[in-house]
This record gives sequence, C-alpha cells and structure tokens, in this order.
Amino acid sequence: MRTKCARFSTLSKIFCKKNGAILGTLIRKRGKTNLSGLAGTIEFYTKDGVTYFKTHAKKHKKSRSRKAKSGRSNFASVVKLAKDIVKVKVLKAAWSYSSLPGRNEYQKLIKYNMPMAYEGNLTIKNFITPKGQKLFISEFLVEGEIINLTFDLYGLIKPPLILHIFYYWYNSKEPGKVEFISTYAHIDISQEEADEIRKKGESKYSIMWKLDGSIWDQFLKYKDVVILLAVTGTPSIAKRKSWTNTVGYDVPLV
Repeated sequence: MRTKCARFSTLSKIFCKKNGAILGTLIRKRGKTNLSGLAGTIEFYTKDGVTYFKTHAKKHKKSRSRKAKSGRSNFASVVKLAKDIVKVKVLKAAWSYSSLPGRNEYQKLIKYNMPMAYEGNLTIKNFITPKGQKLFISEFLVEGEIINLTFDLYGLIKPPLILHIFYYWYNSKEPGKVEFISTYAHIDISQEEADEIRKKGESKYSIMWKLDGSIWDQFLKYKDVVILLAVTGTPSIAKRKSWTNTVGYDVPLV
C-alpha cells in the first residue's frame, strides 16, 4: 500500500491519498494550516478557525454464533412482551408499584424477564406481573378451541376480576416463517359472574372460554404456545397487592 500527497497551490490545500482514497487534507488559510479528514480512527475538522478531532468507533460484525443469535432473539421476544404489557393500565400500575430496579415499567419488565427467556423464546418462567398474591391453578386444559381453567385466589383478591392472558406462539409449522408471534388478551369477570363461576362453598373459580378467530389461527400455524396467566382485582386487605403472581404453561400443539 502506498500513500501519496499532492499539493494544489491555487487552493492552498494538500491532499493525502492511500490507494487512491483521500485520507486527509491540510488547509492553509491566512497563514494557518488546519487538518481535515480521517487519520486512522481519528477525524480532524475545523470550526470557527479552531481544529478539533474525534475518534470513530470500530465497526463490529454481528456474531453468527448460536449463543449470540439466541441472545438477540431473547431480547426481541421480551421487548414484544414488555410493549404489550405496559399498554394495559392495571398491569402497568402493578409494575410501577413494584420496587424492582428500573427507571420505568418498561425497563422493569425487560430486566425481570430477560434472564427467564431461553434460546430465543419466552418460557413458563416469564412474567406479566411482578411478584404478587398467590395464584393457584388446579385445572388448565386446552381442548381444541376451548380452554378450561380453575383457579383459587384464597380470598386475597375480590371481584370484579380481570383474567390476563399472554399468548406466545413459537416453532412455526411452515419453515422460514416468523420465529414467534405473541399477543395479549383478557377476560373481565364481574361480581355477578364471579358468584356464578365460583364453586359452591369454595374460593375457587371455574371458567371456560373459546379462542377467537385471530388467536385460533395462530394455534393452527405453530407447534407450541406459552400461555402466561395472572389475575387482578380488589385486595381484601387495604393497601395490599391487587394482582397475583404469573403462572405459565407450555402447550404442545402437535
């Protein structure tokens, strides 16, 4: 490689080239010589008669290792979860109330959930709520388009209730398709409905729902789905948490 410098007296400039590319310029103006251009990773420039320099960060290629790809995919799936959950007012309030580290609810969701994702996907260890009241699920059954659920709040949270559901589909049946798709849904349970679905003499609630068109379509397109569940309502004891822990299920669809 050869470096050549050529003078252009009419412009009072000296250009330095390396393999035909201009590396930098010496500019002579009013008896002063200023530097301009790149010298390795350092760039010189002149502003208001003063010469400054700054460094350029080295360019890095994205690693193609399995671990690196998994890390990037983990982040993508967790970011999607965080974006969906902070849109839900009552869940956003729960994360805001939480003492977990993070400048805002969105950051808390990401920090709390990143370590729980695995090989690019969410798992049953991920959360849509921070640690809250106990949610015990004695029955969770997916039969075609119907889901049956029986859960117990131990009287710690009173109706009206909201059952929060986060669906995360992965392992597409069609090669080359989107790696994952996720969406949030919820079911409102009024005081009257709660009385109807509560098992007589018990604190358990039994509920059944049919998967709607767009959600059911994804059940047909993917091999697996992670379903994260949580419940919010009114705490039986004032100033206590109004949300439950998150409970997750990984359901094979083939």
